[in-house]
Amino acid sequence: MDSFNDMDMIEVMACETLVPFYDMPVSCGLPTGTGDIPPEMIKVPGNDNNLVDTYAIRAQGDSMIGVGIFDGDILMVQKINHVDSGKVVVVSVDGEWLVKTYYRDDQGNHWLVPANDNYEPILLTEDMELYFGGRILYNMRTPYDDLRDVSRRITRYKQTEMMPEPARIPTQEEIEDALCSIQARIKVARHWLGPCRVLMDCGFLPHARYDIFCDLVKYVLPHHPHLPNEAELRRMAVGCFSKEFAKWTDEKAPVHGKNYLGYYDAGEAMLRKLP
Repeated sequence: MDSFNDMDMIEVMACETLVPFYDMPVSCGLPTGTGDIPPEMIKVPGNDNNLVDTYAIRAQGDSMIGVGIFDGDILMVQKINHVDSGKVVVVSVDGEWLVKTYYRDDQGNHWLVPANDNYEPILLTEDMELYFGGRILYNMRTPYDDLRDVSRRITRYKQTEMMPEPARIPTQEEIEDALCSIQARIKVARHWLGPCRVLMDCGFLPHARYDIFCDLVKYVLPHHPHLPNEAELRRMAVGCFSKEFAKWTDEKAPVHGKNYLGYYDAGEAMLRKLP
């Protein structure tokens, strides 16, 4: 929005004009219903020339405190035919009146953005019923600063709210239970490479620490007839066997056919047992 300089304020305060005042709370926080409320007329600083198609509303809530709009403030609104990105606007979303910053991002998405980090941006979609009541000219309490950080808030929202949370690393107890569950599937000691790779992928084991895995299996299953050997696991960790388990394929493995399936089936069994 365009902020007033000192000379603007002197000129505006020099005269007064009657404008419609809708004494209903327009939400700067959570949406609230308003209904059709007839306006009253109030005197505001300014003249007929700079207050064309203008009316006043009362703000409610704290989501726009970052641009100097506080609960109970009287806001001057000018009706508009075109909405510019970055302007503070009065807008009805599915019948709920709000004061927010309208913003269009680089991907062409349309947003209503609060100016308080305790609230999240609202992504506008085609199924919403929208009506723009105008842009905020100024706050009767005090003109507020130019808008800042709108793009930053959208970027942070995308990074935090629209990205999946990282997977939880299994606990020691969960790993031990999984090893006990799959032990009967291990017919050759080298096949432990599959479960070992799965534990590296989920973050339980550091990359290439086959020694830790071997010690773990020996601790959990000391009497297993086919205990893993670190040197043997390292020798087989070539081709796709050196990559994430999800990238394993028969054609890129160091062994093929039934031999490949022995490694893969053991890893898949481990994967299924993890939470």
